[in-house]
Formats: sequence, structure tokens, C-alpha cells
Amino acid sequence: MASKKEKPKKERPRNLKNQRWAGIVAAILALGMVVSLVGAYIGQAVGGGAPLPDQQAEPEPEDYLDHYEGEVERLESYLEENEPTEAILLELAENYRYLSIVQQVFFNDQEAIEEYEGRMVSLFQSLVELEPDNPGYRLELINLYLEQRANEELVIDQVEIARELLRDNPEPMLHLSLIQLLSTAGKDELLEEETSWLQDYMAPRVASGQADNEERFYYAILLGEYRGEIDTAKDILEEVLEEESEDSAIYQNALTYLEYFRAENDEQEIIFE
Repeated sequence: MASKKEKPKKERPRNLKNQRWAGIVAAILALGMVVSLVGAYIGQAVGGGAPLPDQQAEPEPEDYLDHYEGEVERLESYLEENEPTEAILLELAENYRYLSIVQQVFFNDQEAIEEYEGRMVSLFQSLVELEPDNPGYRLELINLYLEQRANEELVIDQVEIARELLRDNPEPMLHLSLIQLLSTAGKDELLEEETSWLQDYMAPRVASGQADNEERFYYAILLGEYRGEIDTAKDILEEVLEEESEDSAIYQNALTYLEYFRAENDEQEIIFE
């Protein structure tokens, strides 16, 4: 039986910033991928799973739950008889993630959610073992550790390795994710170190024209969210919009972020009138 929702507590400034990041960056960078994957799982039943009922124009929450539970059962059965591969572990982790989302949104079964998250931790630990040089899997693991309030030593160990990997092979989007995780964890010293490193890496690339528009978009996020250089970030976004086709994902992402700045500015003007 679902527990009653507690009255939300007043947010602290750090939490408000995390909400802003979730609304801007997570949605911009992740939503398109998540939606496409969900569509693939539901519409095409990837890997042989049963599709959702065709007769329903809009599947019910229970249908989504049944679907992902079926996918999890299929993949877990596969792993009982076969050696784990990166593709299977990742697909299984994604299905557990979707189960967790469905439970949180529609059913609020905390015991089930904890079970799914625990399984995801195990899967990403296995993915890290299989692909130790992939910083994305380590970031997923850090995020899960933070959500579960795991031992701080586990978090720091993964953070240190992820930092080294991203400095050896810079990936601005992943580095921004690491920075946000450090912000969430309250690791202010590490946060400043990584923010400064990424700015030092990206600034000359942007200034010299080496950076493509995707990198420039990430640089605008870095400046706008972590350096308080709103005007510079807006200028970069405007330049990206001038150069990109309106049909491109980068154009839409830059426009969304720029409109956020405009809306925030409008709100401030109203407050101070």
C-alpha cells in the first residue's frame, strides 16, 4: 500500500540549484535519449519482449509496469545461462531504471524502488568492471551511491577515478555531469577544482574556434550555471543559434537554455518593479 505523501519541506538554495539543473540540463541532454529508448522498448519490444496491448491508445501505468517487469525477467533469465555482456547489462539497468520511474510516478512502492536501485548499483558495478575506462558508468554509479546515501568512501573512490578519466580524455557533457554530482554531494573544493579545470580546457577551444557548437553549448552551461557569467553564456548561445539549423538538436537545446535565461530575467524584473 502506498504511503501518504509528506508535506514538502522548504528547499534550501543548493536544492533549488539542483532543481534548476534538472529542469535545464537533464531535460535538454537526457530527455530526448530517454524518450527514444522508451519508445523503442514499448513500441517495438526490443529483444523479443511482448509489446504493450495494441488496442489501447494510451497504455495504463500497470501496462508499463508489466512490460518492464517482463523485460527484466527475460534479461535476468538470459544472464543466468550466459556470460554478462556490456549491452545486456546496460539494457537490464535501463529497464530497472524505467521500473523505478514508473513506481515513483504512479505507485510510490518504496520497497520496490529500493530493490530496483539496489539492482542498478550491482549492474553498474559490473559495467565498471567490464569497461573501467568508461567514465559514464562511473558517474551512474556515483549518482546511485548518492541517492542511497552510501559510504562516502565509495563515492570519493569513483569520483577520483572519473576525474582522471575525464582529464585524460575530455568529454564536456560528462564532465558537467560530474560537476553537478559534486555540487549535489556538497564537495565544494572538488567542485571548484573540476569547474576551473573544465573552464581552462574549454575557454581556449571556444576562443580559437576549435570547439564545435555542441561544445560551445556545454561551455555556455558551465559559465551560466557555475561561473555566474550569464551575459557571456547568452552571447555564446546566440552565436550557436545563428550558425545552427533550426532543425538540429543543438539549436533546440541552445534555444531552450536561452529562453530559460530570458524567463529568469523577466521574473527578476517583475520582482524589482
